Formats: sequence, C-alpha cells, structure tokens
Amino acid sequence: MRIFQYTKTAKNMNILVPIVLMVGLMLWACYGLWNGENMMLSKLVLYTMPVLLASSFIGLHHPTRVTVTDEAIVFSAFGRNHSYRWDELTFIHLRNYRYVGKSFIRLGKPQILGGRYWLTNDLAGYNELIALLEQKSKEGEAQ
Repeated sequence: MRIFQYTKTAKNMNILVPIVLMVGLMLWACYGLWNGENMMLSKLVLYTMPVLLASSFIGLHHPTRVTVTDEAIVFSAFGRNHSYRWDELTFIHLRNYRYVGKSFIRLGKPQILGGRYWLTNDLAGYNELIALLEQKSKEGEAQ
C-alpha cells in the first residue's frame, strides 16, 4: 500500500484557500442583495457558489490523499472516500498540464459527482502516482 498526500501548507493553499474564497464570495453576494443592490453579478455568485461548494465536498474533485493498493485506488478528502477497484475500472483517462503543474484524472463510468479528480505536483510522490496511472491506463487500452 502506498499513500500519496499533500503537506499541510500545500493542502491549505490548493484546497482550503479556494473554499474560503468561495464562501467569502457567497457572503459578499448575500450582503449585496441584503442591502438592496440588484447586481446581476451578486445573483450569479449566489446561484453558482453553492453548486461549486457542494461539488468540492461531495465530488472530492481536489482530494487531499490518494491511497493505492494492489486491489484499489482511494481518493480522500473532508472525511469522505471514493474507492475504485482496479479489476472493475473500465476507463482511466489522464491529462497532464505540466506547464501549470496539474493533472486531471477521469476514472470509471461517467458520474455527476465523483470520478473526476485534480492533482497538483505538490502531492508527495506525484510523479510516481501519475506514472502508475499512465501504466494502468495503457493496460486498460490493451485489453
């Protein structure tokens, strides 16, 4: 079993700060509407931020820890886990954005919440994990 996780600083900067900003924007929009300002931007923010926050917590699009075993891969964040057994995975798609230091991982059949994950190069063992996923992806294409 191999565990890949962010350092505390990287976790705060990559995961918690964006969530705090989303909550701040939502509070700003509520305040603006409460004061009688009829700004379209406030309405847009008020409608979209809850959806983005829900997808962050339920969809785990930015996991804080990835656990890889011989049987499965598990993405974890906020006390929740998304687990995928290797023998049940029919689809693994990996897109590297090396210039910005991120990778997009798409696993399994399409789902509204789950199956799509972003990892940054701040993850301890990032290159090893990406290499493993690329290998698994090629194995899946060969079958």
